Formats: sequence, structure tokens, C-alpha cells
Amino acid sequence: MMRPTLLLLSGDEQIAKLIATVANATWRIAQYLETHAIHRILAEPHVKLVILDDEAIEEPERGRLLTQIRRRIPSASLLYVAAGHDEQNEKRARTNGAHYYVSKPLSLDRFGHVVQSFMRLHEAGVS
Repeated sequence: MMRPTLLLLSGDEQIAKLIATVANATWRIAQYLETHAIHRILAEPHVKLVILDDEAIEEPERGRLLTQIRRRIPSASLLYVAAGHDEQNEKRARTNGAHYYVSKPLSLDRFGHVVQSFMRLHEAGVS
């Protein structure tokens, strides 16, 4: 059986370390620091959870990336991490299917619990 994939679109070392810590052996982590090869990224197998950190993504590309994620992997849960809170950015993320939205600075402990809860939902087949 294929392991579910957690797709991490972030260059943030703290987030990457957190995900490596909270992900259990049943999950495969695919991390991308840049999103220019979006077709290859979204072709990852069995993506069940996407964590999108918008810090490295140019403003005009964010909406397009969110749309592509929603179209290509609609069954995946999307957790959106904003570099800084902006109402318009939050609205766009939620309109495009973000299941969770948070802005930096992150409470890594809280975000870790959120990630684990989404993983448990998918492991239980509730996705």
C-alpha cells in the first residue's frame, strides 16, 4: 500500500524540522523550496496533505498556485501559512480551499498539533 504524501511547499527550516518531527513513518514527505515546476510538484503520488508557506511565492503567483492545487489534488487538505497576515490573502486562501490558515510568526507547538490532527483524519479515512 502506498504511503500518503505530505507535500511541503516551504523553504522555512523551522517548518521543515517540525514536519519531520510530527510526521510518523506512515507518511512520505515531499518538500519543494520553489514552486516554478508546479506540474511536477502536483504530480506527486497520493498527496493527502499540502502545507503551503507563501513566504517564497510572489504575490501574483499565489492565486494561480492555489487554483492548481485545488484542481489537481482536490482531495488533499490544504494548510496555508502566510508570511504576514493580510485579509485579502486570507480570503483568497480560504476561497481556494484552504482548510486552515495561519500567519507568521507561528506557534510551532500549536501548528504541529494542527498538522497531526489533519494527518489522523486522513489515516482514519475521513478525508
